[in-house]
Amino acid sequence: MLLNLSILNFIIFEKIFLDFTDGFNVFTGETGAGKSMIIDSLNLLLGGKSNKGFVRKDCDKATIQGSFYIEENSPLMALFAEQGIRTEDGTIIITREIMDNGRSTARINNVLINISFLKTIARYLLDIHGQYEQQSILDSGEHILILDKMCGIELKALLESYQSLYKDYLGLKNEIAALEKSNQDKNDRMDFLEFQINEISSAGLKPGEEESLFGEYNIMSNLNDITMNVFQAADYFTNENRSVTDMLTEALKAIKKVSHYDDTIKGFESALELIIDSSQELSFALIDYANSKDLDNERLFFLEQRLEDINHIKRKYNMEISDLLQYRDKAVRDLELLKNIESRISTLHMSLKSITAEMESLSDNLRSIRQIKAAIMEEEIEKQLHSLNMKDARFRINITDMSSFNELGKDNILFLISTNPGMDLMPLDKILSGGEVSRIMLAIKSIINEIDDIPTMIFDEIDTGISGKTAYMVGEKIKRISTNHQVICVTHSPQIASAAHTHFVIEKLTDGQRTYSSVTRLGYQDRIREVARLLSSLDITEISMKNAEEMVRANEK
Repeated sequence: MLLNLSILNFIIFEKIFLDFTDGFNVFTGETGAGKSMIIDSLNLLLGGKSNKGFVRKDCDKATIQGSFYIEENSPLMALFAEQGIRTEDGTIIITREIMDNGRSTARINNVLINISFLKTIARYLLDIHGQYEQQSILDSGEHILILDKMCGIELKALLESYQSLYKDYLGLKNEIAALEKSNQDKNDRMDFLEFQINEISSAGLKPGEEESLFGEYNIMSNLNDITMNVFQAADYFTNENRSVTDMLTEALKAIKKVSHYDDTIKGFESALELIIDSSQELSFALIDYANSKDLDNERLFFLEQRLEDINHIKRKYNMEISDLLQYRDKAVRDLELLKNIESRISTLHMSLKSITAEMESLSDNLRSIRQIKAAIMEEEIEKQLHSLNMKDARFRINITDMSSFNELGKDNILFLISTNPGMDLMPLDKILSGGEVSRIMLAIKSIINEIDDIPTMIFDEIDTGISGKTAYMVGEKIKRISTNHQVICVTHSPQIASAAHTHFVIEKLTDGQRTYSSVTRLGYQDRIREVARLLSSLDITEISMKNAEEMVRANEK
């Protein structure tokens, strides 16, 4: 349930804070005052697309914040836990900020979340019924979704089993199509794969080989420079005139003369002895290394040629050696698959046939459940329509078998209606007026109300195209829905407004420099005055005040 809503610098709202009640909450106000912007803010709060136009002029950002009460057994609790969102006493606070460049951020209990998560949880919090939803009832593609919602848990479990098979079914069809396409040019493809396999294999590539060869080539191609400098280094150790070893030996003699005076100096003596031994070993090693390196022109030519061969195949395939070896191994597998492609296709067709049979059985069961519920739904919707002043309306749900499967089975669902005696049943989009669309949508909401677990239902101008007695009946219907759901409604109708438990009025104000809208929760007398305004359209009269009071009192009984 929506507990409260705060709106800051959003379009025409500067700063408002609303406390909602359970039951029936209604918003009224002059045209253009900003009534539907309340609904826009809730849409935005739960993942609607942001727009820099939402930010009030001369402001850096707009902020929408709503607090909701969540039942302990709600599926939302598991979703929040996955996101690391903690709830206290079942309350969450959702905050959406829209910057003046159109970008936005969202938080739940101060935990930053992405907009897609908001959209995921929206269906557990609010059901917003506005102009789009009214038009959606005219889309025959929506009819099966409405019927399935009425079918409840029994169909849901069966549909989940069907959809799991449908996913495998599509996978098999796609794989068969790909294999059959490959089978058309099988021989050419096999020749090509065999050529690539042989070409890569004949290159004799080995992991790490290129690095090893390049290291050896680098030495051999620079051998003269290497040996000259190594011999020069060795000469510093062995030069007869003044070698490193001679200087170290002289240093050792000097230290030995005084080492008996101090143990620290004895340590210097030992260190020098080790250095002299090491320098002698190093000089021998340098000479041995330099003497061991002879230029082998044949080996150098081999290294150059081998590295060129490796680089050639790498350039041709635009791959490193490790990737080339993996590519060859995959080519081997693909070649083996092509050799056995007819057998594989035959096996997949058998699997497809088996899954198709299971899907046929499940889709038949889905149809049976839908047919049973459709008969009940037809009767219930007719009752609702009759109570909404469509006394001659007949409603039918036509279920036909499609030739192919989709994710919902093989059923084509079409809602048909006749609104007047003697009229044939016709698709909704052929005969419904705006007011009739509103009423049939409300009729559907009324019967779904009993099984729907969404805590808050929102109606945005449900009164389109209706007035008088019909509007009164719509108000009664919404009030009845509010016994099981919190209802928030934007309306121009005095009949609907008078049926509410809590009444807010939205007014557009100006101080000469700025224009803004305010929202006020009305007390009893102010509520009567607002209903009177809706009744009279022009000046509020004593008669309209009296009628308004009678309407409000009648709805309080």
